[in-house]
Amino acid sequence: MGLMIAAAAYAVTPADPSNLSWYDCGNESGQSYLTFTLPTVDVNGAPLDIEMMGYRLYTDDDQIFTFNSTQYDNIWGSTTDIYYYNWESGSDLQSNGVYFYRTNAEGYERFFNNRIGVQVFYLNDNFTIGGVSNIVYTELTPQTELPTPANPTISEFIDYGNKDVGVYLGYEIAHDFDGNPVADDFTVDKYFNEEEYTILEPEKVSFSIFTDNDKIFTFTPEMFPGQVSEPLTQFPYTGRTPSGNIGFWNMHIGLTNVVEDGEEPFFTWRIGMQTHYTDGAQTSSSDIIYMEIYPQLKEAAEVTSTSFLADWSCNAENTFIINNFVGNGCGYFLHVVDKATQEEILVQNVAPANTALDEWGNQYPLPGATYMVEGLSPGNTYEYYVEVKQNTGKSYNSVVREVTLPEEGHGFEPGDVDHDGKVGIDDVTSLIDYLLGTGEICTICADVDPNSRINIDDVTTLIDMLLGKTN
Repeated sequence: MGLMIAAAAYAVTPADPSNLSWYDCGNESGQSYLTFTLPTVDVNGAPLDIEMMGYRLYTDDDQIFTFNSTQYDNIWGSTTDIYYYNWESGSDLQSNGVYFYRTNAEGYERFFNNRIGVQVFYLNDNFTIGGVSNIVYTELTPQTELPTPANPTISEFIDYGNKDVGVYLGYEIAHDFDGNPVADDFTVDKYFNEEEYTILEPEKVSFSIFTDNDKIFTFTPEMFPGQVSEPLTQFPYTGRTPSGNIGFWNMHIGLTNVVEDGEEPFFTWRIGMQTHYTDGAQTSSSDIIYMEIYPQLKEAAEVTSTSFLADWSCNAENTFIINNFVGNGCGYFLHVVDKATQEEILVQNVAPANTALDEWGNQYPLPGATYMVEGLSPGNTYEYYVEVKQNTGKSYNSVVREVTLPEEGHGFEPGDVDHDGKVGIDDVTSLIDYLLGTGEICTICADVDPNSRINIDDVTTLIDMLLGKTN
């Protein structure tokens, strides 16, 4: 009689699940869900019996997810394996997906941070788990589309120049006429016509302040005692108080731009503001809206023996100048002073060079202006600066520039760096000395390119000029 050997049980290995898709509601009250497609065949293409199938879920780092009866009515106790008999149409456990509550809400432990996976298993004839598929993962890219807060506005900036008062910023986070923060689909027309627009939850709104070159401003406990307990780059909308240093329409920084003991000023020429809306792990943000805070007065241009052009125009993108120029006492005021006598020979109110219309058809000024100063004395040196006056009665000034006019018949010839009336090799030497920080020059003449900058390119251009390579 031959030896009888029992046939080995054959474990069916299901094919991999597919079409994984994740939606994260991001809050306690909603439902997050994972959908997928279970295989209908095994790895060899043979049909599968759906009643013998089940699935498992995996979180980050291949950790298996545990289901429990406190969240899912159609299981007992807790389990990691969801069998066919757990699948119920319309319930939280189905043959093509799973629903979750409080998935990533604030205050609850996150179930999934980076990815979520599905593995399919198939039962043996004795209803023990036999073959299993690969774990198929999907990345958790948020699918909720947060509303984008409307752009804020900056209405006023005042630097009082002392540490008792410091810096004042007037601003407004976009809201409707009932004081609700709103998203960018809000318009006044919608409000008056009672059309639907998006109202943001105030506790999810915050804002940031930006200094020069897009550098973000940090709110510290030293600057805002009682309102800030730790350094913040996003200040909560609900953290503002009407009487605090960070109010609903303004902010007082208890420091100043006056440089003392090597401190760096916060703002040297503009200030920006951005509004944020945060829901769970997602944040949407408005544009960064800038306002020019100090007129960017340039070096004198078009200099003659009796005149020069003062230019403080600004081409910075998304930059807004003070928009409350109202009345003859407000606006840009150009001051020109004779340096030798300190006599103020000109105070000129200059209107903004260009204007634009807002969405309601109101005209507002674009940054800067220019003004030709005439009737001056040949050979004299003049200091000049621009003062901005607002309808609040406050003002602030640009840097002070200086220009020396040529004598009658003695102009500013490009390349005459030492300003001796002729262009020669001495001018090359003077320009190099200046770039090395060891000499003084006529800056107007030294911009040989011209490109409003003095650098090594001007040396090259000047040498080419002397060699007859350029005009």
